Amino acid sequence: MSLKKAAGLDVNGWIDHVARNWSIDLSGDELIGDFFVGQAGPLTAVVKNGDGKWIGGKPADLAPHGRGGGWGQVGAPDRRVFVRDLIEGKNDSAKKLASAFTELARGAANTVLAIEDSSETTEQVQERLLAAMSVARLRNPALVWRTVLSTLFAIAEGLIKTECVVGIISHASCGLSVQKFRIRLEGEKGDVLAPERRSAATIHAEALGLRQLVSRVREQALSSQRASLETSGVAESKTLPRLAFGLPYQREIIRRDNGDWEEVKLDAMDALPAGGIEAASLGLQDCDQIFLETISEGNVRSHLEWSLEAAGISVTCTLPSDAVARGALVAAQRMGDGDPVYFDFLPRISTIVSGSEGARNFDLVDETETLEAGRVYRSPEPAQLAIPKGYTATPVYLRKEAELHPRKATIQLTEPLAEATPVSLWVEQKPAAGRARIVMEVPSLGRHFTIDWDQADEDPRAWDDIINSLTAPPPSIPERLVLKCGMMPWNDAPNSPGMLSLLEEIEAESIDWRQMAVKASSRPVGEYCVSSDGDLPSELSPAVVKQLDKLLRQAVRETEKRLRAGSRHAEQDNAALQFLTWQFRRTPDEVAQWLLECIEKHSGAVGTHPFVWHQANWVLVYQGIARTVNDQATEERILASILKRRIESWNYRAESACVSLLLSRSQTAPRLLSRSDVDKIAERAIFEFRREYETQYTRFNYAPFLIGGLLRWRLKEPWALLVGQDPVADRLAQVIIDARADLLNRWGTDDAFERKQQKYLPILDDLLAYLTGEGGNPNLLLALYEA
Repeated sequence: MSLKKAAGLDVNGWIDHVARNWSIDLSGDELIGDFFVGQAGPLTAVVKNGDGKWIGGKPADLAPHGRGGGWGQVGAPDRRVFVRDLIEGKNDSAKKLASAFTELARGAANTVLAIEDSSETTEQVQERLLAAMSVARLRNPALVWRTVLSTLFAIAEGLIKTECVVGIISHASCGLSVQKFRIRLEGEKGDVLAPERRSAATIHAEALGLRQLVSRVREQALSSQRASLETSGVAESKTLPRLAFGLPYQREIIRRDNGDWEEVKLDAMDALPAGGIEAASLGLQDCDQIFLETISEGNVRSHLEWSLEAAGISVTCTLPSDAVARGALVAAQRMGDGDPVYFDFLPRISTIVSGSEGARNFDLVDETETLEAGRVYRSPEPAQLAIPKGYTATPVYLRKEAELHPRKATIQLTEPLAEATPVSLWVEQKPAAGRARIVMEVPSLGRHFTIDWDQADEDPRAWDDIINSLTAPPPSIPERLVLKCGMMPWNDAPNSPGMLSLLEEIEAESIDWRQMAVKASSRPVGEYCVSSDGDLPSELSPAVVKQLDKLLRQAVRETEKRLRAGSRHAEQDNAALQFLTWQFRRTPDEVAQWLLECIEKHSGAVGTHPFVWHQANWVLVYQGIARTVNDQATEERILASILKRRIESWNYRAESACVSLLLSRSQTAPRLLSRSDVDKIAERAIFEFRREYETQYTRFNYAPFLIGGLLRWRLKEPWALLVGQDPVADRLAQVIIDARADLLNRWGTDDAFERKQQKYLPILDDLLAYLTGEGGNPNLLLALYEA
């Protein structure tokens, strides 16, 4: 270890110790490397001298300041404050508490202060101690748990020599603080033993706590049978706390308020309480070694050892009363040398986020992690929240592991938000360094908001009840588009033969594929020959189905012949292919693969593929594959091929139509989309909406259809595309509102435009209802198709 000055402090207010790696000789010179241990107390205090300066430590022990009126003005009660009251916040003064540290560690490069491993060491207590150490101008101050420091002392003394599991029973204010550590080999060379703390200590035998021991002695001393001492003298007696902690005491004379001197006379005290220790409840059965740490001496120390032995707990050894201070010195020296001191868990902090499953718990601090002391933890994955459009405030629910109730913080904004705004929530914290810093970041505003747990409103409800109250039913999803089949196109109409007649009239050598394609694509009374799922009317006989299958095979051979001929020699006639695509999912799989290959290798080109000799042929290719594709892998390749292109290059009757039809008809295609895919398709929809403002809406066919198809992404993300929570939904809603206003403003322009108004306005209203979460026409996609 280096010879930089380091100090370990065990300033607890009961009995204080300091351990330093330097001493001061009679001439005032410092001797670095000379080990020094000092003690003050019991019941240490700080006192105000004649210059108004507060001092602590041993000088305050000896001083008459604040010891009663018998000492004149110097004995005034406000001149003495107990260190324990300062730690607990009963007298909250960082300046006074600082005086308990100042002279103990002045000039140290690193100073470590012990804190009890119990629920009494709240984040506020930690901050109070750190603030006092700062006022005392201690360099590189740190707080470390007493249980950890006891372990470090045992390691330094050679009591722990290898990796193992160690139990520590630490004598605390509120009882026995029981902790278990896994000892790890750490450091650059893997030769430094360091304890790992995985949870908070548990408290047992409250009746044996330091606070209870002092109270017990005072109560017995106040009994007339036990003492001749007046009540006013009990608080000032040095004998009583020494008796409480088992320290030797001598005859004591105190000065009463009238100036008289009086001897403290005490009868024998009652026996110490048993404490009710049970070995099983301590949970130390798997420990390789168990150490008892206490600042008490004499009969109190012996009683603790006896109580543990009687409970069947085998203690390796009881550490000396200054072990914690000496362990703190080890910790300070390790910090100065850059060696690991210990590893600690951080109390879990959680919030509530809304996602695909509704509202759910989100841990900002991972309870499985441990962090090296002195390191800063930051949430590896911030919670992603959203502030709805128009809001000037947003609630944030928080839960802390050590707190009884959750809390609700309200973040106030300076002005209403113009759109739904994503925010992230994260935590920064050091082990045993006070409250965690909880930060909400709003990138679009360029601002951070720090959330103050203490200012947040306590919510008495259970955490799960709060989550359930925030989980509303997810917004609805339009029904999948299924275009039904029926007998109407199969039967003859007054002016045209039906598909049955056409099948009977077929001559193998001269099939009129154009006539077949027209009939297959016809939809009288909303019925196709084949449904979009590839089903046939149940009324058809097996013989007719066989005829249709034969025709399909012929169409495949005809199309395959054209593919083999190549783009230069193939006949420029897609009628057979068109017929095949109107068989929907009944079409043989190879047809979709031909169309996919055309899209992937020739998209946008003319004259390089037999299917495309004119730009308009791409309409059949893209809409045809949307009708015929029947497997998820092909759907994924189609979407990938389209989405890798700039949206400005899409054709509304080709790429836009294909994406609309795929998302509307398929059960699997919407689930293939990522968030970025959804955003891109939404951008295309917005582009197509805006392009039609103040026009005749001649290219508006698929703009609403794109939005309707996107709504089915809620199959994957149930809470997606909801106005007020999703900025993209806000933008989609706005272009719909603008288009609606544009259509209404031109009412009565002409009959043709009025028919468009009557067609589109109900559809736009339904789209808005879905985006705002109000539901809507379940058959919206069918209405869009028919429009």
